[in-house]
Amino acid sequence: MEMGGTMEILAYGEDALTLWGLKYQLSAILSRLNDPSSPSQCQVFFRPSFGRAGGDKSAQFGEFDFIILSDASLYLGESKWDRSSEQIVGGVLSLRPEQLLRHRLFRCLVQAWLAGHYTSWSDFMVPAAVILQGEGLYKPVAPENSLLAENLEMVFNLIKDHYNSTPQIKNLLLYFYCASNQTAAFLPQKAGNDFYVVSLDYSTAVQGNFIRINL
Repeated sequence: MEMGGTMEILAYGEDALTLWGLKYQLSAILSRLNDPSSPSQCQVFFRPSFGRAGGDKSAQFGEFDFIILSDASLYLGESKWDRSSEQIVGGVLSLRPEQLLRHRLFRCLVQAWLAGHYTSWSDFMVPAAVILQGEGLYKPVAPENSLLAENLEMVFNLIKDHYNSTPQIKNLLLYFYCASNQTAAFLPQKAGNDFYVVSLDYSTAVQGNFIRINL
């Protein structure tokens, strides 16, 4: 329904919560991360796609739920909610191997791109393959002129334009929960080996089973 020049969207699930969190809670997220950046200084990618095919022979490595470019850091993000299949044991939320691999791959590739002076993907492919193998990541690099290569090059250049030097790269998990159903004692404190975790209560955004987002 359209009201006062805005449109109210009703959506469901992790994607809806991710968009809600990025739109309404970015200031709180940055504060919890001790990041002094203001939301106006940030650039955000929502569901950036780097292909869905998996396996060692594919250059594709899936989709982040979000990427945040703050003034201080580059955050590679995953989102989970209190209805996710992943279990929380002893305060630790276990992420799937392909999710952890995605973060390692992207970190290596973007660091290599930012450290070099590449003018085309074809110039980048050979050094990128050497860097990945040196990190024990035996995945092929996206072929020249492929959609994956175009997406990666575009994102890398936007990141490069945002920062004057290579930023700190941090892995971030946003965990969404409804306070009426889950107490703080059962929220995750850790995820993977090196993820920052920010838990957000979405109870005020709920309408039935849907999340309200005004655009």
